[in-house]
Amino acid sequence: MMNTTAPRSLSVPVPSPSHLLDIATTAAREAADYIRSLDRDHLAREYKTSSHDIVTEHDRASEEIIVSELRRLLPTCRIVGEEGGERPAQGGPVGGDAAPVVTFYVDPIDGTSNFAAGLPLFCVSIGVAVDDVLVAGVIDAPVLGQVFTAADGPAMLNGREIRPRSTHASADALVLSGFPGQRACAEFPELAARAYAGMEDGLSAMRHLGTAALELAYVAAGWADATALASINSWDIAAGFHILQRAGGSVRTWPGRGAVGRPDFLNPAYVACTGPERLELLDDIFEEVQAARDADL
Repeated sequence: MMNTTAPRSLSVPVPSPSHLLDIATTAAREAADYIRSLDRDHLAREYKTSSHDIVTEHDRASEEIIVSELRRLLPTCRIVGEEGGERPAQGGPVGGDAAPVVTFYVDPIDGTSNFAAGLPLFCVSIGVAVDDVLVAGVIDAPVLGQVFTAADGPAMLNGREIRPRSTHASADALVLSGFPGQRACAEFPELAARAYAGMEDGLSAMRHLGTAALELAYVAAGWADATALASINSWDIAAGFHILQRAGGSVRTWPGRGAVGRPDFLNPAYVACTGPERLELLDDIFEEVQAARDADL
């Protein structure tokens, strides 16, 4: 007798990393075009938690442009954005709980303080993960004309491959970092002061760009030796982590007060180096930061 039961639908295959990168790059480009069209001499700003944490109407508008493009190009995706929080996957394929989840981590304008002040050091950052594994990322600096990308091949800057290089020793290293910054100084003032003095003494130079994503991209490009922060969000670093690692760099992270064993880009503290060689000075400082947080639990 013929079986008339309809067969169970299969999950639609997850797009390849290169296709996911195309989707992310398209969405980032739409937001970058919008940002370039603005009159940045007259921007209104608001404050989220303090004067150190600002937002503009254009952060929100940029994120909505990105979300609209991502939903158009991959309706079933999950989106985690700085301004809008988590937007769950919609109408995913039949396949049960085991169906892979594609998540886009979106920072619509990383470096908002720079953006609002008229400085060109800001970017659109979109990282892509499949079941918490990073597979693609794009960092688009609209005014600077720099687009960093990576999927499962080499990292690229404006379509040209980024060549790996070694990390310089501490005495010759240029580090891009806002650490310890206002948050760390409030959380553990004595450690922060000691760490800052140690970095000033032990490194060749430190620069704070005000955008974690661009700092990671510039380390990936070999323009600096390392970058490090102690309190960060996934949307700031997901794209940068992937691009840096595809460029031959190395990342070490710490869980802070969160759960141990999470993917690196979900941890709040990190030291990222341009090559496989590590800057022990920074790693040791961040070990102290983690120990201080552990002691406070």
